[in-house]
Amino acid sequence: MATGLSSIRIEIGGSEHWGVEAAVHPLIDGRDIIRESFVSGPGLPPDILLRPEGGLRAAPEPREVVLAEADCTPECCGALAVTIRRDGEQVVWGGWRDLNGPAPVLPEFRFDAGEYDAEIARAEGAALH
Repeated sequence: MATGLSSIRIEIGGSEHWGVEAAVHPLIDGRDIIRESFVSGPGLPPDILLRPEGGLRAAPEPREVVLAEADCTPECCGALAVTIRRDGEQVVWGGWRDLNGPAPVLPEFRFDAGEYDAEIARAEGAALH
C-alpha cells in the first residue's frame, strides 16, 4: 500500500441491535465507519452494496452510494451516504452526508485502486456464498 493511503476491508455480519442478519460493514483503517458515524440504523444488506459490478465499485464518474439507512425510514431519521470515485490510481471516498440530518464529520479517504478493486471483488464473492 502506498504511503498516506487508507486501507479498506468489507465485512458482512449481522447486527443484533438492529435485528438484521446480514449488513455490510466497511472497515477503513480498522474502523467500522458506519458504527462510528451513523447511529440511526445498520449498514445496507450485501445484495444491495455487493452485487456484482455494482454497489461499491469505483468509476471515474463520481456517484453517491448510501451505506446505511435508519431503521424507520431514511426520510425520517436519515441515511449515511458517501461519494465514491476513481482518481487515477486511487479510489476516493468523500463528500460524506446524512440524507436527513447533519453531515457526519468524516475525512476524505483515499485507497490504492488495485487493492480496493481486489477487496471489493473478494467481498462480492463472499456475499454470493
